[in-house]
Amino acid sequence: MRNLKYIFPENKTKSINRFCEIKATASYIPEKSINNEQIIEKFGLPFKPSFISKSLGVESRFIAEDNQSDSDLLVISADKCLKQSNIKAEDLSRLIVNKYYGDNLLPMTASVLQRKLGSNTAVHAFDIEGGISAFLHALDAAARFISTGDENILISSGGISSKMINKTDPRVAFLFGDGAASVLVGHSEQPHILASYFYSNHEFYELATAITPLTLIEEKRAMTIEEQMASVYDTYSMGNWKEAETFYKEAVLAVSKNLFLESGLKIEDIDLVLVTENNRKIWELTLDVLGVRENKSISLIKSHGNTMSAMLPLLLDNGFATGQIQKGMNIMLISHGEGLSGGGILYKV
Repeated sequence: MRNLKYIFPENKTKSINRFCEIKATASYIPEKSINNEQIIEKFGLPFKPSFISKSLGVESRFIAEDNQSDSDLLVISADKCLKQSNIKAEDLSRLIVNKYYGDNLLPMTASVLQRKLGSNTAVHAFDIEGGISAFLHALDAAARFISTGDENILISSGGISSKMINKTDPRVAFLFGDGAASVLVGHSEQPHILASYFYSNHEFYELATAITPLTLIEEKRAMTIEEQMASVYDTYSMGNWKEAETFYKEAVLAVSKNLFLESGLKIEDIDLVLVTENNRKIWELTLDVLGVRENKSISLIKSHGNTMSAMLPLLLDNGFATGQIQKGMNIMLISHGEGLSGGGILYKV
């Protein structure tokens, strides 16, 4: 039975006297796009494109080529981001990667990305897991590294999410798209991250889970080898998000409350709210709970799908590229991730 009296702890005041800011953003989206109707036809599914679009908010998504790996997508966005700032890979203090599966179990995908960037220095390169919320965890960690003396940290997020999912379950088959985005964070004399707050609630652990292919095979020993191999691509399991709707609302209220307590701001002071678009309904729910109109946010799910850890950095890059993000704006970044694990950051441009 769910704990309906789940408690969100009060945020602790942080002692940060050396600040950081976003120096550059860049993204890479694969050229190939596939819409709902094409997926339905390819796999012979009994759904209408309009039903998928209405339930998930996704009409199309970009898909990587079969011979591409996560690091192939990440390196393009990372290289573009570094060139924007005229910084080389060996000039970084750290390189952080957020991805779904990655190139290999080990070494970490960050090590592969470091190699592809051509770094001649033993820069600290590592992965931060966490699925949809991983980018915010990485941004929070980068801010703390810079507060202790680091200069420039590159966060590269996303990669290939569409490959390792069930192709017939409508909850996932139409949801995910591929893409990567990178954010360069560097030292600043002025504070830009005004507040951060994170939580995890294990009660909804089973709502969205990703298991290893080996675990899948262990669970399906009665299958033939061919059936077992096919199950390797069925790694992401998703339940009905409506089961957690009440908790999502409580989480939005708790995250925003703690962000405002730490920063001294109010919702009226926020110029833009960027939300991880698990699906269209969760995006709408988040804005509704905050009392924010849709024109004070950015949405990419219709054309990009759910790109997991790339969602927030893609939204940031889109905002900067289109001029929707301007100097002096207060931006709320908020995430609802697997676990359930989420949180938010208030950032002043």
